[in-house]
Amino acid sequence: MKFILQSLVLVSSFCLVFMWERTNLSNYSIQALSILIIAYILLTAIRHRKNPQANFGGMTDIFILNTAIFLLIFLTNDIISPLFFLLYFLGFGITFIFEPVTVFVYTLGAIAIFLPVVLKNGAMDSYLKLGSLLLITPLAFFFGQTYKDRDKELTQMEALEERSKNAADTIAQEVKEIIVTEKKNLQGKNLEKLNEILEETEDLREETKESL
Repeated sequence: MKFILQSLVLVSSFCLVFMWERTNLSNYSIQALSILIIAYILLTAIRHRKNPQANFGGMTDIFILNTAIFLLIFLTNDIISPLFFLLYFLGFGITFIFEPVTVFVYTLGAIAIFLPVVLKNGAMDSYLKLGSLLLITPLAFFFGQTYKDRDKELTQMEALEERSKNAADTIAQEVKEIIVTEKKNLQGKNLEKLNEILEETEDLREETKESL
């Protein structure tokens, strides 16, 4: 479901750029770019006001960035734009924010956008640029997948650490309560065992921190 939604965001952005560049609206690309930049700044400011630790908004930010970068590239001579390299960074960025597999949707969309221009000018350099997008796609997917897997492992490790700590705290609390309430009824050996349990729970907390 997430992949479908994220793919729709990219497809919507590409469709907007495609239609924009093939109508009279292309005369207002600078104005559109300004609006997108202002919108991105405002959204970022609002997001940071709500949550200072938030760095990226997700689908809305990708839609704005993807649309803005492609409009900027078309403003600077489309396929031969000196800013074409930004597409490589955008491709890698998408794999870190979206599902890594969406980078293939991104690459297909980028090729579809530039293909009419490439077929028209027929320059070898243009074909090489499209080919370079295809070549970096598997690499971007690999890095994105590795990042996601690592992030998932860290989340699981943090959850395990939290559960271990909570379990140790619960055991320690219950043992302390038994010692306090039943101290008069406890024999020396039983009291010693309960104290050993307290020490073991403390060791468990320390070992969990060291292993994670």
